[in-house]
Amino acid sequence: MNGCQSHADLLGGYVLGALDPAEETEMRRHLEECEECRREYDALAGIPALLDRIVPADVPPPEPSPALEEAVLDRVARERGRSAGPRLAWPPRLALAGAAAAILVAVVVALLLRSPGTDIAYAWGELRGVPGAEGSFTVQQVPAGTQVDLSANGLRRGAPYEVWCVRTDGRWVSGGTFLPRRDGEAEATLTAAVNPGDYHVVVVTRRKRGERGPEVLRGKLRY
Repeated sequence: MNGCQSHADLLGGYVLGALDPAEETEMRRHLEECEECRREYDALAGIPALLDRIVPADVPPPEPSPALEEAVLDRVARERGRSAGPRLAWPPRLALAGAAAAILVAVVVALLLRSPGTDIAYAWGELRGVPGAEGSFTVQQVPAGTQVDLSANGLRRGAPYEVWCVRTDGRWVSGGTFLPRRDGEAEATLTAAVNPGDYHVVVVTRRKRGERGPEVLRGKLRY
């Protein structure tokens, strides 16, 4: 992403706080002089806060295997050979941390730049309700609002059901109807005109003409 030849491989580690004090000081001074790195840093500065939301704070990061460590260090060595200009020498552990941080930043940014409605769920939940019926769902943002991918079983065959997103203000927004198969199982993809943060519960009801039918399944969003 960054075309800077002297400090591009330090930027990922700087954003994630993975550099030692000397490298951090060097990178801070470089950002004052390099407009290219400064633009890149501004674009990536929100990554740590995003990772805090994705990765629970009480879950320690996995220890890399020797094979992974060797592969990353080998990649760092090759990239160093292509770079021009004097650089501070990285101890092996810091080189691995910096390279891993840069890879992690690249992966997260790639996910963020993917178009809405690809296959990235921002929340999911389990559905529970009437005896014998259960299910699960994932939700993702699409141009029309929210796409709900639902899987359920224990439903009554031939009976139409309706999916609802319940807004935080108490309003129910319909995502459409579906029919289970003869075995009472269903796989459905429906769209409701709500955005992430507007709602916190997904409900499945029996379809009833002219009014909301009886509730069958309900599940809270988990982020």
